[in-house]
Amino acid sequence: MEKSNIIITIGRQVGSGGRLIGKMIADRLGIAFYDHEILSRAARESGIRDEFFVNSDERNSLLSRLTSYFTMSHSIVGSGSCLTSENLFKFQSDAIRKAAEEGGAVFVGRCSDYILREYANRIDVFITADMDDRVKRASEYFNLSAEETRKRIEELESARADYYNFFTNKTWGAASSYDLCINSTGISLEKCADMIIDYIDNRSDK
Repeated sequence: MEKSNIIITIGRQVGSGGRLIGKMIADRLGIAFYDHEILSRAARESGIRDEFFVNSDERNSLLSRLTSYFTMSHSIVGSGSCLTSENLFKFQSDAIRKAAEEGGAVFVGRCSDYILREYANRIDVFITADMDDRVKRASEYFNLSAEETRKRIEELESARADYYNFFTNKTWGAASSYDLCINSTGISLEKCADMIIDYIDNRSDK
């Protein structure tokens, strides 16, 4: 499989190191990297303000997205139609597909495995880790206590699962949805990146 044109999607549990692993892979392979950057791209290409994509993102709960619908539907100057989460997802999906057409890239989250399902040069990866390890890593990032971090992880993962399941009709984190699943507990993030690249090296074309 040609690595310069490879499309890698990364699904991840909060605190598993999935984003960092994805960035390492992109840097090593010399390909593009997209996480929240795709929101800015979708906003730029659609002409819609960034904040609307952020409000409808996988990090926010389904209730939050439904609530923000009422604000969004009255905030688009010159628009005669309501801006729903579904419309925003379509704009975001278009941005992801356009980015994939430009060459090899790593996409983190945002249903990218589903959106890019027709791309034969795609590898779908899911990164998990034991809860204690995720709490330790995330508490440093959020600057919260272990108890507060655990609660935050549960909230974020519930929102992430809601988002994925709603737009894909699949189950977030289910092994059958991915080519490769890795538990990063006890393995350095660098080694996890090595494992994914080795998998690509040994994977025949789909």
